Amino acid sequence: MEKPAVSLFFGAGAEVGYGLPSGGQFALDLFRVPADQDKAAFKEQLKALDNTSAYATKWLPDDYLKKRIHVFGKSDYEGIIASSLEYRKDDILTYLEQLDQHVLRLLRSWTVREDDVREAFRAETGHELGQILYGQAVRLNSRLAESVGLFNSAFFSAWLKLLELHPDQTGLQHGVRAILELLVGACGQRLVAKLNEEVFEAAPDKLSVFDDLSGIFSLNYHSVGQTGMDIVLGEPAQPVTEEDAPVDIFSALCRTVLEDMYSRTLDYQALVDSHFRYLYNPKAHWARFTRIAIFLRTVRRYISRADAHLMEKIAAGPGYYHDLSGLAQAVRIAAVGTTNYNGFVRELVHRQFPEVPVYYLNGCVEEYYDPYCNLILEQPTAEELDAYPRLLVPLIFTQSGIKPLTSVTMSRRYVELYDRFEQSDVIAIIGYGFNGDDGHINGLFRSLAEAGKRLAIFHYGSESLSVLKSEYQTKLRLSSADALDIFTVDSSRSVAGMPWWQALLEKYESIHPALAPRI
Repeated sequence: MEKPAVSLFFGAGAEVGYGLPSGGQFALDLFRVPADQDKAAFKEQLKALDNTSAYATKWLPDDYLKKRIHVFGKSDYEGIIASSLEYRKDDILTYLEQLDQHVLRLLRSWTVREDDVREAFRAETGHELGQILYGQAVRLNSRLAESVGLFNSAFFSAWLKLLELHPDQTGLQHGVRAILELLVGACGQRLVAKLNEEVFEAAPDKLSVFDDLSGIFSLNYHSVGQTGMDIVLGEPAQPVTEEDAPVDIFSALCRTVLEDMYSRTLDYQALVDSHFRYLYNPKAHWARFTRIAIFLRTVRRYISRADAHLMEKIAAGPGYYHDLSGLAQAVRIAAVGTTNYNGFVRELVHRQFPEVPVYYLNGCVEEYYDPYCNLILEQPTAEELDAYPRLLVPLIFTQSGIKPLTSVTMSRRYVELYDRFEQSDVIAIIGYGFNGDDGHINGLFRSLAEAGKRLAIFHYGSESLSVLKSEYQTKLRLSSADALDIFTVDSSRSVAGMPWWQALLEKYESIHPALAPRI
């Protein structure tokens, strides 16, 4: 009997166990990486062009070799914050409402144990952590929010109490201010959005003059969120131990929480979107063209750099890619898709299964893109890159990059992967969050689910399966969740004590008898 077919799809979460950063941490790190090296390489690429060609003469601006080369910098923070507050205000407010839960989660793997943190607060104040709360002492303007749970947070109240005792502790002061800026900014953005939608609560439909006054309110982002960006993108955090002063421990904890919140809510899609279009028209705005071209180089260099220890760990495992050998004892792996950018995904899969195709839906560090011809170069050699007659950028969709989807190569890639998924008995999805900026991929899975294809989603955490199923149904915009099966997986890649791939086989044995484990 032929083995049943299982296809797999991997997101950023699948690589955390290999020592690579999560998607949110990746976004933060991108703006920490100096771009000097990439700026110099871009200049060399410009010099290598034939300035007598029609390409250089008609597509590039006059005197392009003498023009200044621009990169993203601190001046772009305001745009990032504006985008984050506009599109992820609800995520920010939810995080702040659940602040204590997030702090406790972070303390499970922090440099100082939770018990030592509590003891430090007790020794400094004479009170147990949580005994002092500022819910009655601090109230946000009711026009911004009726109630704010942040001031009833045990840890946020602890930071405020320590600030009372140590008003000159600038690190803690800046951290608390950054959190308050995000609170006020998110509440303000919600208020502004509501006002713009409801300037007139009632007006005749035939009088368009009332519609002309919608959208007139805006939020000044000049200072909102800037403090936090300066903190998390500034100097690296200094490690602390239980021997440090309590105020220093809590200051470091505040910074850790702030970085975690930014990593979960930072949205730079608007920044990238406002620049990506100029890859196709450098004459229109040379500064934006060079910013995005160099940014993509920086992204590729950041992803590609890895020390010897990390490469050894990736090669040896364990990890989700290595686990495929166990799964393959019972099933036929039909295809592997991924939103990750590293070349080792293909390398590890092909090392075990040379015949299994690997599809990179968001690009890859081994691929390049020619915006002039809307052409993708898959795994070109160094000689081919050096001899290429036009400007190339790495093919990496960060939070944008829709135009390359129209290239023939990428279109075929999506269609071929969809066809293989459709021909599979089950599709296992690991480490992928179905976020809004991946709508082009979510639509692929939505179509499969609506056609009745089983989607097995592996979610890191221990939340209620019914709640998670509802959340993923909402993310995929499905009328029914019947095609979704959710598995909660832990840091050891186990589901209820068994390897994730065994849990997958056990789940589908009743639905697809051929999927019963044969080991």
